[in-house]
Amino acid sequence: MIRPGRTPLHIQLADIIRSQIESGVFNAGDQLPTEMELMKQHELSSSTVRQAVLALVGEGLLYRRAGKGTFVAKRHIGRDLLTFSGFSEEAVTRGFRPGTKHVTVDWHPADALVAAALNVPTDENVLTIERVRTIDDEVVAVETVSFVAAIGLLMEKLDLADTSLTEILERQLGVALARARQEIKAGVARAKLAKALDVSSGAAVLQIDRTAFDATDQVIYFSSSSYRADRYIYTGWIERTSASIAQPRQLIGGSR
Repeated sequence: MIRPGRTPLHIQLADIIRSQIESGVFNAGDQLPTEMELMKQHELSSSTVRQAVLALVGEGLLYRRAGKGTFVAKRHIGRDLLTFSGFSEEAVTRGFRPGTKHVTVDWHPADALVAAALNVPTDENVLTIERVRTIDDEVVAVETVSFVAAIGLLMEKLDLADTSLTEILERQLGVALARARQEIKAGVARAKLAKALDVSSGAAVLQIDRTAFDATDQVIYFSSSSYRADRYIYTGWIERTSASIAQPRQLIGGSR
């Protein structure tokens, strides 16, 4: 129930629609009632309804299609920027169902990037696993993970389709993963990648490269993965350190 008070009416309406989305009254892809319907239902002006809808569009909960109406957007797949976790682990933690649509496992000579990350000579054979990953049956990422020969020989004997590679390493092979260096940058889906991700050629992707180490600082794997930018969002807390806080400058001649 919307009541006049301290909280602006458009914020109250936005809260109601947001709650309806979170509770499943409206699901991804559902069309929202028209502006006129919302006006009548909540006894509000068109400007108030429009403000509420635009606010939710700005949050990414709704999207508008010209001449069609306003629809509920798919929920973003959040990942913690500062936590070392695998694809499957993070998905399950956030209430999604991870899966794999396609997997290839093969030995390849390491190119310059992979060789540098794994600390092996260029052209040394490494085991490379490429998997097209899904969330709730929707393709969202293409992962390419390379392992040094010692670990690759063990990995290739296992079922790598729908199993978490992190779980295999830690629980089956006894590898104590400890830390990783990760780089996230903007990328573009060229024809082959676009087809795998089921997006238009040239669509934006998040390119994430990770070099993982065990507790003794030995390199375990290098991964280079492409995630759909329209489905993923990375979040994390950051803090100011004493070194980054600027010292107040002393004015010449003293303060005024």
